[in-house]
Amino acid sequence: MAFRNVLVFTHLALALLLSGCANPQVAVAPAAPFDLEPLGQPLAQTSVRTALIDQIIVKDPVVISSQKPVLAPSDNDARIAKLRKADGGVLPDGYWALYKQNLEAMQYDLNHQHDAARVQYEQTYRDELSRVDDSTLQVMATAPTTLDEPTRRQWNARMADRQSQYIKTSEQALRAATDAHINRMALMDRQYNVCARNPECWDAPVKK
Repeated sequence: MAFRNVLVFTHLALALLLSGCANPQVAVAPAAPFDLEPLGQPLAQTSVRTALIDQIIVKDPVVISSQKPVLAPSDNDARIAKLRKADGGVLPDGYWALYKQNLEAMQYDLNHQHDAARVQYEQTYRDELSRVDDSTLQVMATAPTTLDEPTRRQWNARMADRQSQYIKTSEQALRAATDAHINRMALMDRQYNVCARNPECWDAPVKK
């Protein structure tokens, strides 16, 4: 079912219980355009190299930010109690139980919307680092600010490329979570015939 963006995000804002985002994702300024130098073939991995790569990745600002919850904690029971009071007791208990279930499903989806993007980001970064010599890995892991300027610019550009893909993947997950939530809520209102008495229901046809 197609819904206008304004309808989607109006309903979604209500469903988020006015909580807002607890942790906005880190923004990385893109590097000035220039040619990236090829990294070469992956080098033989050792326990030392693996430990250095892990150390670099765990400190990456995008990785750190992506692991934080998207939503602030929400009191679903209080929100539903307010809606039930406004409803005046017309809708049955089963409707509100399903409403809460849908909110929890939506909140779970949104709090995990960056999972696929993070995995993709880390895999790409790990592949890049696997092609770096031991001495550069050591500097990147322990004293990244001491990298020479040309090397730093190269890695800043790669980070901007990784983040660009991260954002695209996260946006796809957000759209999927939004669509799934809207569809669940529309099916709920259809099941309980809410639109027959409330034209602003979730299953309302799109106005042209």
